[in-house]
Amino acid sequence: MQITNQIFLIRDQKVMLDSDLAELYGVKVKRLNEQVKRNKERFPEDFCFKLNSSELAQIKSQIATCSSLTPRKGVTPTVFTEQGAYALSFVVNSQQAIEMGIFIARAFMHLRRFILKNENLLMDMKNLDHLSKRFKDHERRIEQDLTVVYRNLSQIEKRFLEIEKRLEAVKK
Repeated sequence: MQITNQIFLIRDQKVMLDSDLAELYGVKVKRLNEQVKRNKERFPEDFCFKLNSSELAQIKSQIATCSSLTPRKGVTPTVFTEQGAYALSFVVNSQQAIEMGIFIARAFMHLRRFILKNENLLMDMKNLDHLSKRFKDHERRIEQDLTVVYRNLSQIEKRFLEIEKRLEAVKK
């Protein structure tokens, strides 16, 4: 299962849907959410929260199949941050939940590394762009200098021709 495709960015946090986590933990969404309600102290706002309609639309636009996003009897999905997804493995009592908690923690870690690697590549590209601009500036200056040298060379050549003509005239 490609779990990184089930991680979304909402409110500047990487989150997973309750329906995706329920499937991973081998329980029904209703059971998962019941456990969250029974253990509210383990799930502060930075661990899980309900999606509003614009956030729901944002996630729907990111995935092709949205059956898991259809509100259940008017209830919008709950999403869980990395910490919330991991905390679920402690309240959903099954071996699969324990294994999936560890798996999810590793998936978020993999995603963090991937993002960090791409941020580093982006920084490298910005540095290359900066160097490219500096190179173009130097190239422009060299062209200007060569133009000046060429003009001066043309004037020097004219003077040499004049001197040669005078020398030839003196020789005759």
